[in-house]
Amino acid sequence: MKSRAAGGREPTQLRTLALELSSLARADGSARWTQDSNGTSVIAAVYGPRQAAQRKENAEQAVIEIVMKPRSGMAGSREREYEAIIRQTLEGVVLTAQHPRTSIMVVLQVAADRGSLLSCALNAACAALVDAGVPMRRMLASVSCVMRNDGPGLLLDPDDAEQLAARQLVVMTFAHQYKPDSQPEQQQGDGSTTQPCNGKVIATLDEGALACHTVAGQAGLGGSTVFSADELLDAFDICRQGCQQVANFMHSAALRLLQPVA
Repeated sequence: MKSRAAGGREPTQLRTLALELSSLARADGSARWTQDSNGTSVIAAVYGPRQAAQRKENAEQAVIEIVMKPRSGMAGSREREYEAIIRQTLEGVVLTAQHPRTSIMVVLQVAADRGSLLSCALNAACAALVDAGVPMRRMLASVSCVMRNDGPGLLLDPDDAEQLAARQLVVMTFAHQYKPDSQPEQQQGDGSTTQPCNGKVIATLDEGALACHTVAGQAGLGGSTVFSADELLDAFDICRQGCQQVANFMHSAALRLLQPVA
């Protein structure tokens, strides 16, 4: 498999991930998600569940509010679009019915944007919700990939240069849960079977994607932005592999960071 120019990564290799929790004292939960030391970084802060404003409250469930702030300048159309995508995605995993008439606000501050910003923001939001103790039916993991403009093949977790040169950007998010890693079933003397656990915990992704978002790359705007069903299925497969890596990292990082100090 031919390695890509940026950093010599393989096409299916993620940039180095880093996670910090509880970095903001005034928030109910916070997280900083970084993809590469000099790459994309988003700080997420969660406030709530708290009493919602009367004009926004829902008698049956909590309202999720998203505010996304760019690294500099005023928020624009891209931030508004990302806010809607993130809100809809989080509504698929947060147990909003447990907190009616309340608001859960997630504020996302872009610290650096060097590609795959939306997936980075989704991962930061999920980690911050976990840090805040917001009840969720599943956690989520998100990655981006691009369809090359100069030939076949996909690149996972593109940086800004790869994203700019791509024909199409695909962002996929998968819900997942952590389960004990069970060993094969063993037959007992009385005819029953048992499935012992080896003490490990693994991330199990849902079969289908929780969310999928596609954007024509800058290179594709001057040519064809059409992609085939086979290309989308290939993107699904590579993104699912990437989300498995993200989910595994999130578990190990959160376990380490949330462990009580002896």
